[in-house]
Amino acid sequence: MQFQFPPRSTRGSVLGFSWGQIGTVVAGVISLVVAANLYAAGRPGVAVGMLLSAILLVTVGLLRLRGRRLTEWVPIAVGAAVQRTARQDRFRGGPFADGPVPHLHVPGPAAGYRWLPAVAADGLTEIGLLHHRRERTVTAALSCAGSNLVLADTSVQQQRLTGWADVLNLLGTEYADAGLVRWSLMARAVPETATSAQRYLTQRAVATDTAAYRSLAELTAAAAPSTQRHEVYLVAVFDLRRLSGEISDAGGSDAAVATVVLDKLVGIEAAVREAGIGTTGWLSPRVYTSVLRTQFDPQDQPFVDMRAGPEPVVAPFTAGPVAAETVGWSTYRHDSGVSQTLWVYDMPRQPVPATWMTALFTRTVGRRTVSLVAEPVPAQLAALATRRDKVARAGDALTKQRMRLVRTAREDEEARAVEQIDREQAAGHVRYRYAILVTVTAPDVEQLRHDVRTIRRVLARTGCQAVVLYGEQDQGFVAGALPLARGLKPLRGWFA
Repeated sequence: MQFQFPPRSTRGSVLGFSWGQIGTVVAGVISLVVAANLYAAGRPGVAVGMLLSAILLVTVGLLRLRGRRLTEWVPIAVGAAVQRTARQDRFRGGPFADGPVPHLHVPGPAAGYRWLPAVAADGLTEIGLLHHRRERTVTAALSCAGSNLVLADTSVQQQRLTGWADVLNLLGTEYADAGLVRWSLMARAVPETATSAQRYLTQRAVATDTAAYRSLAELTAAAAPSTQRHEVYLVAVFDLRRLSGEISDAGGSDAAVATVVLDKLVGIEAAVREAGIGTTGWLSPRVYTSVLRTQFDPQDQPFVDMRAGPEPVVAPFTAGPVAAETVGWSTYRHDSGVSQTLWVYDMPRQPVPATWMTALFTRTVGRRTVSLVAEPVPAQLAALATRRDKVARAGDALTKQRMRLVRTAREDEEARAVEQIDREQAAGHVRYRYAILVTVTAPDVEQLRHDVRTIRRVLARTGCQAVVLYGEQDQGFVAGALPLARGLKPLRGWFA
């Protein structure tokens, strides 16, 4: 079974150009006219300055840099400059925080999260719910455990893919109507720091000063694997505004919010299990904290693993880093690690098999996190967006035909992709806005460069095109490395 992704749209507002590009080029043309008039008026010095401005504006409007238009880099550069001028590119937590440390202290866009107390229906199991009071959302993470898809028979692969497709449609229809606004699938690979024998010896040993203990400790340490542990989390984000009626009926308090959200989570976990995907339950506050904490402080991973029993000994308020800062334009430093986040901006253009991303998870070393963030588009808005795309492309084709402009094969492929999406929506499939982010973490900058080069080679072999999120690494880390399902621009108005 093969899949084919639609090409990334290159259509702008007019003939492939965005309004920002058009405005910049028009300003350049006006500057050129002014320069000619100044030169004719006998002011060559000012005319040369205006000519240089015209050349700069036209260049900014037409050229691309690292996968983006230069006009798209302007707000990024301005935002980064403002952030550094205001000294907002640094974060100090723990003992260095200004004022008393709240019960959850994390940097950047995640600063608004607070723990919401929640207990499952059994009255004993705690569920970790992160309540963003400003955005009015609640986030939870489900720990998943699957079996190897590569070694499975073709029929088994087909069955699992069909089951997962049913889950995607369910999340985009029934649960989207029930308040689900975003979800993400986060897979992280971390070094396996200890075996079960090591954990058992550490937790159960009484006399640790004997020769027998030292011998067993050396034996279990030598037997520790050099492989990686893969963890997969399905993160669900609910909009409390859409659930306001149910919350009001339940009492309107934080306990009512938890009760309503937990009811949705039970259904999502059941749907995932029915698709043949194993789960170990929604993360408790301490387990959730351990994931967040070890992403910020990789050197704390062995200690968290060794202390892992039924519940890790990690306090919920220690989720954030002690210190974090943006270094240059492409690196984010946090506690004991440095990270770089890449955005996969273009998917494979050739048909790929079901296991096309296997190399990204199995043929690389180092600490990395792959996050797929998705947002279901309402059916009416999706139909409107498709109709608008078809009309706009038909208009572009007619305009190019009248102006006798060349139509490229890429434009033909994009037009066919729009028709395919229209047919899929008519067949009942859900349209998603999505982004794929890959965060690579290393102990130092040199190792980080090596690991990023390896990841980029693997992505290129799979047919993906990725770009480093220059100037946005702090936001990229929160979106790509943390199980919070962030990283998509808000869906505004009638544009999908």
